[in-house]
Amino acid sequence: MSISIRLLITISVCCCVAGFLMWCFLKCYKKTSIYVLLFSMVLFIVRFLYPFEFPFTHTIPLTKGYPELNDIFNISLSFRNYIQLTLGQLLILVWFLGSLSSTFHLFKSYVSLQITIFSLPDEQNPSVLLQLDHILNEKKFTKKHFRIKKSNSQSSPFVTGFLHPVIVIPDISLSEKEWYYILSHETAHYLHGDTLYKLLIEILCVIFWWNPLFYYLRKQIAICIEECADLIAVDDLTASEKLEYLECLLTVAKQCRHAILPASAVLSFDGYCPGELKRRIALVTRSISAPLKAHSKLGMYGIMTALLLVTFLSYGIVVEPKSTATPPDEPDSFTIPADNSYAVKINDSLYELYIDDEFMGTFQDLSNVPEMPVYEKEEMK
Repeated sequence: MSISIRLLITISVCCCVAGFLMWCFLKCYKKTSIYVLLFSMVLFIVRFLYPFEFPFTHTIPLTKGYPELNDIFNISLSFRNYIQLTLGQLLILVWFLGSLSSTFHLFKSYVSLQITIFSLPDEQNPSVLLQLDHILNEKKFTKKHFRIKKSNSQSSPFVTGFLHPVIVIPDISLSEKEWYYILSHETAHYLHGDTLYKLLIEILCVIFWWNPLFYYLRKQIAICIEECADLIAVDDLTASEKLEYLECLLTVAKQCRHAILPASAVLSFDGYCPGELKRRIALVTRSISAPLKAHSKLGMYGIMTALLLVTFLSYGIVVEPKSTATPPDEPDSFTIPADNSYAVKINDSLYELYIDDEFMGTFQDLSNVPEMPVYEKEEMK
């Protein structure tokens, strides 16, 4: 199997395992620091962008399943008699073209988002602006970090942006308290770094566009992100205020129309599916009767260590196919046992092979035989 195919398989398995660990991490640590999440995402991207083996890399041969897969990847394909490719090379080409297409669509979506937001008018409602100022003072933000835009065609508030976030709100009538809950949730996304984190998840889906596991993880991680924002938004609220927060969430969800922007580009107040909403309501409800306790840092460091270990093992251990079948052009080939075998050096480039003290033939390269004792000719006399 070519080294490129072998490494891509190793990287894919590594990123799938790491993605699963990252999902488990978010489920256990709802309000974890964004730096921990970014650390994990950087490991993913570095592993993919540096797909090379090191001198310390240990190769593990597999004799079942992998050799047959290797034979399939090495099937030769001819296109119009002047383009010769193996199936493995064709799959790499399809992977690259698919990633290129996904990148184009992601970039097009982002540009469309910026154009749409730029065309929206600024929010002028004093009640809304007053609540934003209140929240920014509580979170120790500066006002210039946020802009509020109003949309007549979008009924669900959302936030987008990395360095200069923008909150887009619908043209609906809500109380000052409801605007406070909504803006608390959207600013919590920025406080937690969710806009950048969601972009990194999209990059992973662009790279592994063919793997349904990453789309599932993207959906589950998106729900975890919304749960984190809910917990940050209600952290300092009383029990009655938390119930009001849930009522506000349901009120917005009932009149929700996500008509303008794709779900992958924004972080919405009410989410995008009924299952997500139920999970978030249940989580906030549990926080009323039993406030979430701080998790032990031991578990957090344990998952981070597991992520590092997975990344290191993907560099340190690589599996490759090893066929036990005798090649058709070598009918007389045989396996040299590690025990009861030795070589006798005839000269600088020629050796004799003995198995159970029986002469088997001569060879020239020691690297092609397993480790065995090597004697000088004079020592055998």
